[in-house]
Amino acid sequence: MVVGYSGRKIIMENNDTSYYGRILIKALATHYPNNYYILYSPQNEHNKRMTALFNEDSVRIKFPRSHIHSKERWYTGNGIVKAAKAHGVNTFHGIDDAVPVGFNGSNFPTVFTMTDPLYKSANGWITRMLLQRRARKACKFVKRVIALNEVDRQTIIDHYHVNPDNVDVVYPCFFEGCDESVPENMFEILRQKYHLPERYILYKGRFEEEDNLIETMKLLHELHNRKISIVLLGYRTDYFDKVLKEKAHDLHIFHRFKQVDKVHQADLTAVVKMAQAVIIPNTDRMRDNYKLINAQRTGTLVICKDSAKAREFGGDAAIYYNDFREGAELASEVLDDENKRNAMIQAGHANSERFTGKILADEMIHIYRSVLTHRRLFTE
Repeated sequence: MVVGYSGRKIIMENNDTSYYGRILIKALATHYPNNYYILYSPQNEHNKRMTALFNEDSVRIKFPRSHIHSKERWYTGNGIVKAAKAHGVNTFHGIDDAVPVGFNGSNFPTVFTMTDPLYKSANGWITRMLLQRRARKACKFVKRVIALNEVDRQTIIDHYHVNPDNVDVVYPCFFEGCDESVPENMFEILRQKYHLPERYILYKGRFEEEDNLIETMKLLHELHNRKISIVLLGYRTDYFDKVLKEKAHDLHIFHRFKQVDKVHQADLTAVVKMAQAVIIPNTDRMRDNYKLINAQRTGTLVICKDSAKAREFGGDAAIYYNDFREGAELASEVLDDENKRNAMIQAGHANSERFTGKILADEMIHIYRSVLTHRRLFTE
């Protein structure tokens, strides 16, 4: 079997779509190495994320021929359809807006994953509207639509009027680096390297208003244990400098407030393990639920904003809160009792078994085969 995989967003950008694409390709190449996975991209460029995928023998990338005048047209029109047929592709899998319209009416087996069904993360309402329009057209001709959770599945059915029988839920998997072991002597070395406090709650992500970090800081202020700090891992923004730092002063927690621009990828697992907990103050976005399952797999307590998506991914192995006072009370109860904390960490690790790369690859290959079978039934 050869699976054609749309690769523009996966390779060239660093966003939710690219993250999902990388873990999907990695899972497929690891557990089904006898297939070929072809990434199609109109941009003849390379970067470290794309290069990392080339470590797998079954992964290939294809660009338009150099003499083609409009490479973007090759990607969005019939050029990529002809290329897929020439390369022996059996199934084309697009993500979000990466389903070329050339496949419409081609009877080509196509699968469409929507990581953000309403495109809330798009820049501006016009872009959001255009992406939704593309998605609506794609939903009419693709053979199967995939959601990453039950909440998104229902959104796709209601908003795009898709037959429920054609919408499947395939959960993402945790990042493979979460299973890396860390030597005991490394913890103190990394604590000094990044100037980390003795006890801290870790936030990893962006510093913008929509990330609800003000509520996180209020939660920290209300914790019973005043010796616990917060480490904010991410690049500084104007919002961080003008709002968050001032709020830390107002709450008298600036001495418990630490910001780190970047942790080397090889050190990240250890930094997460060292944390008393990982906090996720916004769980409406898919990127934050990736963090949830990654943290549980790494072996860290998770404190997160309550939502249907969060509970679907975290199960009974996370602390959910609706407001900062409730969150501080629930978190203090667990953080002050090491036995409770360890029990919840173990439950989280057990819960993460639902999100392995093997399960993701098995379910996706099953869908690829089902659309191929469907095609043969109606073409033979």
